[in-house]
Amino acid sequence: MRTKYKSWAKPYLDEHQEISLTEEEVKKLDNIYLEIGSGKGDFLILMANKFTDKFFLGIEKNVTCSGITAKKIVEAKVNNAKLIYNDAINVLPLLKEGSVNTIFLNFSDPWPKKRHHKRRLTSANFLQQYIRVLKKGGRLIFKTDNLELFNDSLEYFTSSPFKLISITNNYLGEDDFDAKTEYEHYFNLEGTPINRVIYEK
Repeated sequence: MRTKYKSWAKPYLDEHQEISLTEEEVKKLDNIYLEIGSGKGDFLILMANKFTDKFFLGIEKNVTCSGITAKKIVEAKVNNAKLIYNDAINVLPLLKEGSVNTIFLNFSDPWPKKRHHKRRLTSANFLQQYIRVLKKGGRLIFKTDNLELFNDSLEYFTSSPFKLISITNNYLGEDDFDAKTEYEHYFNLEGTPINRVIYEK
């Protein structure tokens, strides 16, 4: 489900710098709840509204999705969520060691071709970064409809320091510390099973 390009998205992001962070501000962050690949922002905003005592940061590299998310944050007047329009590869190294409480990976790009597997957000290079930025006892929560990506990711995690907490192969949204993404609503309507795993540092 590709998002159609919206010409207004980049100008909107430029106009609303208040919903983003500078590089120096990113370096100072602590106790973050981080979503990598925020899409159109439903999860980020729902979580921020449900848990107003927590700070949520979204990273999204697609300009149209970022623009849509920014518009939602502005219009909903969400005060405890920010969005960075960038690639996680560039943002993760800026975060302090142990500054992240939870990482959410929701319906990440499966990059099905083998030569692209290193781009997956659950690949070894990313897992090393997650271990660095997560605090002790911090968690990574991964949801996907793509069974191949899910099974491959379980293999990637076995070679990492992460400890498995739970696996759910037909996740129905039972966890209170969660919210549905725009993709998740679609998959639920279509009857597509959702796989979810939680790991801890």
